[in-house]
Amino acid sequence: MVDLAFHALEYGADTALRPVDLRFVGSTEQGFEVERNGAAWLRVGPGYRVLRTRACGVCSTDLDRHFLPFRLPQVTGHEMLAVEPDGTRVVVEINAGPRERGLQSDCRDCAAGLWRHCPERLVLGIHDLPGGFGPFVLAPVGAVVPVPDEVEDEVALLVEPFAAALRAVDRTELRDGDRIAVLGPRKLGMLILAALAARRRERRADWTLVARVRRAELAGTATAMGADEVVVEAACAGVGLDDVVFDTTASAQGFEIALRLARREVHLKSTHGRPSGGLDQATAFVVDELSMQSLGDRRPGPGMTWGWLGAGPVPEGFARSVPAREPNGGCLKGFEVVVVDDLAGADTAIRPQPGVESGLVRPTGTILLREPRGGVLADAVVRRGIRLASSRCGDFRTALELLSRDGELRATIRTLITGRFPASALGAALDAARQRDAIKVVVDHADD
Repeated sequence: MVDLAFHALEYGADTALRPVDLRFVGSTEQGFEVERNGAAWLRVGPGYRVLRTRACGVCSTDLDRHFLPFRLPQVTGHEMLAVEPDGTRVVVEINAGPRERGLQSDCRDCAAGLWRHCPERLVLGIHDLPGGFGPFVLAPVGAVVPVPDEVEDEVALLVEPFAAALRAVDRTELRDGDRIAVLGPRKLGMLILAALAARRRERRADWTLVARVRRAELAGTATAMGADEVVVEAACAGVGLDDVVFDTTASAQGFEIALRLARREVHLKSTHGRPSGGLDQATAFVVDELSMQSLGDRRPGPGMTWGWLGAGPVPEGFARSVPAREPNGGCLKGFEVVVVDDLAGADTAIRPQPGVESGLVRPTGTILLREPRGGVLADAVVRRGIRLASSRCGDFRTALELLSRDGELRATIRTLITGRFPASALGAALDAARQRDAIKVVVDHADD
């Protein structure tokens, strides 16, 4: 039985940091009670164990945490390096669903291999579970991944965002001869450049990598990460200049610029909690790793489920998209493809019921637009044929395998850490991460 009390700083809905006393009581077999300032706060079931945090990186999600639809206050932070009781270094994948906890589940998403999207999951440092800005965390037993000896601490701290960057690259259809742009590279964007460069070396691919930055002082870092060209501009100076654009700006304005720049595809990586391009549910779109295309002449084929949310009668081969609960009270019945009239319909397909984190289109599914109305995004998708893709968390083991065998990649990305602060100075660390010259800021816990 574990009975562990400790102090931390928690993030409030007003963005202020305040001291908090936390206590973990329980066991891996029976589950844990989390007490906050002496009162019950959270109960989690079996499948967790306590780890000591060594350090934790600051990311854009931490800075925008108050925009996300999860309760506050919370001890945040999810890009963590931790240690086992025997000193083994580990990183922790952030999703805590039944699979990561070693449990059986009848969840539809888990059964379909979409365990990262299980509606039962909590998320380390984001959704309820105390995060790595505190000295201890509750880690799902199956999400703890040992760090190979050749991967230094500075690189291990970047595994979570690098895994997300690598998943974005690996989920995008890249062709020889492509001109691939990363828009707004700083934290995640620099890692996407590094991941693109590493995959290009492995595949001997003929890609031109372009970093599109607003500030000239980022040019050297972008080049070091693998960019062949660096374009410094405050706004988009043209339309259809790049085949594929990865948008890492974490802003609605940046997303609209990405849509204008792209000839074929935009990959959205930002989860800032705000509407973008006319889509209110832009963050949920990324969380569910959805894609969006024009309906055009696409029609249902064998082996896929298609839903229709458009006006008028339902065409042959489609099913009417309506919210329906599973018999066990779990997630909504999601179609692999949902057709909508406009972006308002897309918002409904993504989150049809307030407070329910699942939709009419299932995670990794596709939304097809019929009409170019509702915003910049709809116009780009329907009139210009742009495909919008997205991705969220990556696989830590895949990321560590690449980092282990690519010494050039390790040497490159470790230079992205631009500031380190003790955990007691978390406020200063968050302020530093917001500064123009910051790339990756790290919070260190003292070894007691």
